[in-house]
Amino acid sequence: MYKSDALYESDDDGTIGYSSDDNEIDTSHRSVHTLDYSSDSSSSSEASSVLQNVRKRARPISSSDDSDVADDGWNWTEEENIVNIKQFTETPGINPLVLRTLGANSTPLCVLKQILSDDFFEMIVTETNRYAAQMNMQRNTKMSKDWFPVTSDEIKAYFSLCIIMSQVKKFKIDLYWSKRRILETPVFPQIMPRKRFLSITHYLHFVNNEMMSKEDRIRKVRSVVEYLNTKFQQLYVPEEDVVIDESLMKFRGRLNYVQFIASKRARFGVKFYKLCESTSGYCSKFKIYTGQDKIQGSDIPVSQSVVMELAKPILGKGYTLFLDNWYSSPELFKILNKNNTNVVGTVRKNRKNMPQKLTSYNLKKGDVTTLSCSGILCLRWRDRKDVYIMSSKHSKAEMVATGKIRRKKGGEQEDVVKPSCVIEYNRGMGGVDRHDQFLASFPLMRNSVKGYKKMFFYMVDIAICNAYVLYFKLPNPTKQSIVNFRLNIAEDMLYNLSLPNYPTRGRPSQNKCPTRLQAEHWAHFPKHIPSTEKKKISTKRCRVCLKHNIRSETTWQCKKCLVALHVPKCFEIFHTIQNY
Repeated sequence: MYKSDALYESDDDGTIGYSSDDNEIDTSHRSVHTLDYSSDSSSSSEASSVLQNVRKRARPISSSDDSDVADDGWNWTEEENIVNIKQFTETPGINPLVLRTLGANSTPLCVLKQILSDDFFEMIVTETNRYAAQMNMQRNTKMSKDWFPVTSDEIKAYFSLCIIMSQVKKFKIDLYWSKRRILETPVFPQIMPRKRFLSITHYLHFVNNEMMSKEDRIRKVRSVVEYLNTKFQQLYVPEEDVVIDESLMKFRGRLNYVQFIASKRARFGVKFYKLCESTSGYCSKFKIYTGQDKIQGSDIPVSQSVVMELAKPILGKGYTLFLDNWYSSPELFKILNKNNTNVVGTVRKNRKNMPQKLTSYNLKKGDVTTLSCSGILCLRWRDRKDVYIMSSKHSKAEMVATGKIRRKKGGEQEDVVKPSCVIEYNRGMGGVDRHDQFLASFPLMRNSVKGYKKMFFYMVDIAICNAYVLYFKLPNPTKQSIVNFRLNIAEDMLYNLSLPNYPTRGRPSQNKCPTRLQAEHWAHFPKHIPSTEKKKISTKRCRVCLKHNIRSETTWQCKKCLVALHVPKCFEIFHTIQNY
């Protein structure tokens, strides 16, 4: 069942919302009885007795009942919930070893390298070259004749160009190499020819086809999923409040696990389940939906198995987990509570073991009623519509002022009050939404026929977003937007790359400029610092010496940079070393 089928839904911003169906009736517990009405009296009396039994079972629960007892022992009472709030035992933050490696003045690229390290790019190089060799043996095409093995530096340059493409939007990839003055972007032809970029895109691969399992539907990106999940958990310990929710990667290609979710903006795509930190949106673990989530031979619901798989890193540590109504159930809350994990979430009223008595009350707007069982509080609050919520952290329905004012007809005002568990739920559910906001702005992926390539670029976007969160967890981060953060990564990655001499098209120019005149527009030359009225021989502190806490002045500066430098040593260091 999709989330759009529910009576209650969670809006995109994580706050409480409602579906449009007010009068949906739960028919999941009903059974159809086929009766054979024969002419004899015995069969007719038997039929009437069966009908009487069905009517008895269908009677609504009386409001005078003090408890709601299910067949499996769930005894819901109106008594105050006895809570046992689990204490948070972890120390949140960046791994101390990683923090020591990064230092105080780390760049965005240094942070990303902790996630996408050199072994990640080496893995892509190995599998891309292997896949190209396998394909070129089978097909004798022009692309295969022009192909030569890719290097790690080329893959890094390729990803840098992909990041720049996400910021500089053009209709077709060919336009990035266009020489028309109104469209020209010189960085692309300077780094890599168009044919080479398209060849790398064509052969980009992440696993050995001969070694992978045919039963795994995401076998072509399984290695990337496992690599990133391991890295995300090693680098950072999330704070106390975490959330599990799903995101939809837009995709309309031919995959048998493409989902349609009407409440999402993309509507069609591949579903990602995510475990995120509520405050920052850092993604600690994710899982791709493939239609194979249900455990074979088990009665455990899919929603419960997904939560238990994603929550493995946080179980037994006193975390507070927030869930929406697709995941929540009394049985799941009991299991999480036993695993030393607090949990708060909305719930559907027709879930198994939910107290039926809670639906029998006739509530007016603002009214609230609660039932409790096994340390779990089940609450129904009437706002514009009914809200059902469960919590293992709250003992009663404490109404709290939100600080907002509601204007009534006639100019009257009243304070807006909500149950404390609803306020905490709205605050805790924002993690995945915050993460999706980062991903929605300038996504790395482009349209691709191959679904696994699009999933790969989506996962790289998740890695960049996590690096952005980690960067601002450092002691002295430089304030910058996610756009500048991505561009700084691409710009720094292009430095110090050793790329091959790509073949160029056309004849070499006959009127070639002499070598000694080629530096007219790009070279740097020293000159004396201009004199002033007070000083005929002006001096300034050398930039390189100042960087090393050496107080030394010079009369020279760079003509182009206008930076004071000693000639020749400091002048050469400044113009050849990035971190001088």
